[in-house]
Amino acid sequence: MSVIFPFQLPTTGVFSFCNCISSTERYQLLADTDVQRARVRDVLKRAKRSNIQDMLEVVKTIEDYIPHVFTIKEGLEAGDLLLDAEIVTSWRLPLTSSHVHLVENQRVQVPTIYFEISMTLLTYALSLLSLGEETYQVGQSEEKWKQATAHLLSAQAVLTYLSTHPLQLGSAPPLDLQPSTLTPIIKLISGSLHLLVVYKSLPSTPSTSKPPPASLMSRISIYGLEQFSAALSLLSAPFQNDALQNWLQDAKSYATAVAQRYMAVERESKGDVGSAIAFCVAARAELKSGTAAEILKHSSKFLHKKPSVFGSSSASSSSSGGGGKQKDGIQVNIRALRSELEDLEKSYRTQNDSVTFQRIPDVKEIKRNWPSGREVVAPRSEWVPPKSLVDWDNVEDVVEESRHGVKIGYSGQGQYY
Repeated sequence: MSVIFPFQLPTTGVFSFCNCISSTERYQLLADTDVQRARVRDVLKRAKRSNIQDMLEVVKTIEDYIPHVFTIKEGLEAGDLLLDAEIVTSWRLPLTSSHVHLVENQRVQVPTIYFEISMTLLTYALSLLSLGEETYQVGQSEEKWKQATAHLLSAQAVLTYLSTHPLQLGSAPPLDLQPSTLTPIIKLISGSLHLLVVYKSLPSTPSTSKPPPASLMSRISIYGLEQFSAALSLLSAPFQNDALQNWLQDAKSYATAVAQRYMAVERESKGDVGSAIAFCVAARAELKSGTAAEILKHSSKFLHKKPSVFGSSSASSSSSGGGGKQKDGIQVNIRALRSELEDLEKSYRTQNDSVTFQRIPDVKEIKRNWPSGREVVAPRSEWVPPKSLVDWDNVEDVVEESRHGVKIGYSGQGQYY
């Protein structure tokens, strides 16, 4: 089962800070930053071509680059680094550009280091989301559940920072970096975090822990439903991504069906067998309505082969069908829920026909009594930029040392080896 929508990762063009900034004292910092950025460009290119083992390499490479680019930004803001030429980097936007796989997105150029930082952080967040999905698909042990959750929370924190701390990108920043685009994705992640809790609690999922109460799980499912609904409503008109909208609609329907499944169990435990039957009927209708059932198609399209997780290349082959363990697992999850609902309804009807003889409410009637959603996975504190590799406040002391022949370095020097 898919946990998160498979966002594409952007790619970036060649760029050198050494060609834009001259600094005898900080040449090593600039050179190392260029090395780190070249590694980011390479790993994103390989990820796009699926020539990479796992997303952890992408995440770690970006994490190594972030302190360097923030250090240069702070040096420029402090006036200790001076531009010889304008910093102009190019990136292919992953969220709002063309999603027709036969047409490669054009690179966008914005002349400021803040664009470079913003796109780096966006790429970092999207790679964390892919890592969370990958971790969940690899295994469903308690440790894997925790790791997948941690990756999604980290991505959410980074996107929250981007949306609440807009950098200096001019009057018309790229749509991918605007709060109107980032906020729906943050909501989507919140829904996915609760979907992950739901997956873990399903009877078909192996677990050594005691299953949580049905009343709690129904509210958790409803909270996920509310977050997916909010994400759909917040998608701005320019943000046209049919695949994302379809995934959100499917996730809404699936969360609805699971919530109704748990509400059926809860009502039966309280002796309200008639309502339990009605919830089973409603849940099965959601899975047959042509929306929730489609989630396995969308998920398998993106997840049963590596290329579609990382980017648009080879998407035609992944969408053609194929197979594999991940696709089978998605189908098994859907079939297991549908089969369980059928068994529950059969059991409840037998009980009602022979013992309770209760009226079965209309579907519209039971929806009036839905509980409110409950958040159980709270967002992390906002992401905080890394500490500068250079103490720019004491730069005068550093310059004085250089005049006396003392070797100049910085705290992160050589860490890429």
